[in-house]
Amino acid sequence: MRLQRNQSLRLWGSAIMGLTWLCGASVTAKAQSGIHWTVLQWPSCVETRAVIEFELVALNSHMQPLACTFPPTLAGHLDVQGRRWPVVAEVDFMSVPRRTMIQPGCFAKQRYRFRPPPGVCGEARVNWEWSSLPTLYVNLEPVDNRDSREPSRWPRWMRDADPEAAGTSLTPDRFFKEHFFAYEPFYFLAGTESPNAKFQISFKYRVVNEEGFLAGRIPWLQGLHLAYTQTSLWDWNRESKPFFDSSYKPEVLWSWENLLSNRSSASWVRCDLQGGFQHESNGKAGADSRSLNLAYVGPTFIFGPPDGLQLKIQPRLWTYIGGLEENPDLPDYRGYGDLRLTLGWPRGLQLSAWGRMGHEGDRGSLQLDLTYPMMRLLSGSFSLYLHAQYFTGYGESLLDYDARSSMFRVGLSLFR
Repeated sequence: MRLQRNQSLRLWGSAIMGLTWLCGASVTAKAQSGIHWTVLQWPSCVETRAVIEFELVALNSHMQPLACTFPPTLAGHLDVQGRRWPVVAEVDFMSVPRRTMIQPGCFAKQRYRFRPPPGVCGEARVNWEWSSLPTLYVNLEPVDNRDSREPSRWPRWMRDADPEAAGTSLTPDRFFKEHFFAYEPFYFLAGTESPNAKFQISFKYRVVNEEGFLAGRIPWLQGLHLAYTQTSLWDWNRESKPFFDSSYKPEVLWSWENLLSNRSSASWVRCDLQGGFQHESNGKAGADSRSLNLAYVGPTFIFGPPDGLQLKIQPRLWTYIGGLEENPDLPDYRGYGDLRLTLGWPRGLQLSAWGRMGHEGDRGSLQLDLTYPMMRLLSGSFSLYLHAQYFTGYGESLLDYDARSSMFRVGLSLFR
């Protein structure tokens, strides 16, 4: 029975390669380490707002089992009439484990999808950064907005207030998926000393629809976001277990991503830029009231391949806006900038070090965060990270910005 099964699998593998050659419905990459990569179901023509879906097939052409790893994303760029846009194809659904064993003459496949840049039309060439994939071509056709349905007696503004185009729908699940994103780390941690627990929630909201009129005419508006971050310290050791202090940080920001996408080094060096205006307060009154406003700017440099060991460098500079009547000496402790360094794997262990120095350089703070994904535990039952954090220095809370403390906590995070 096992021999018959292996023979059947080899026949299926041969059949796929035969269909690839006969039908011309796929393109094939060069074999690497015994694995022959093939792209199936690549469309020849799609509308500009449609999603491009295709299959990445790995065929074992050797006479022994080989390990195969499917990448979580396929990065590249799309060229149309001398202009270039970055594209990233993501796994549509995990039909097989990312790392799997393929028997001789057998194959495994994974489905990917990406959306072309809005408003781009014409014959497009897609070049992938992964050397195992060839250049692909697709014709991006403009959307036919003519409506062949019988006109309704109701005014259009009343019957079609929720258009069908992606990014403009009021359907809750699509609305949240296309507008809300993770921002700062999202975690819940606890330690033994007061205040024991520390948690942070953070998200950002993209204001402009990426396929709307404004985004097409003014592309940089796609980086306009509203954001909110809350960091709270919870004292479990005291009676009634009160909250010690919380920092509420609403902000408006602009982000420009992948500024080096047109350079040859874009596969291992990435640069993003972000600037914005942030308000921070602890929501208290009287002598315990703390608040500040600042304008900031900071780049992000990432060195390393998308699925390999990476070093991320994030310096940030800011200036205070308005008065600091409630805490006039706050710049002495917080200074005018900070720096975050992150070393690790995007899908593995990461160590992050964040620090800032006071105005005179003698009242600094340091925070270390070690995170590890739990996605592989119990067959992917948990989408969480194990998280350990150590803080030492001034101002872990806004209330005690001029007090020095040290604290170690462990817990879980949803985003890092």
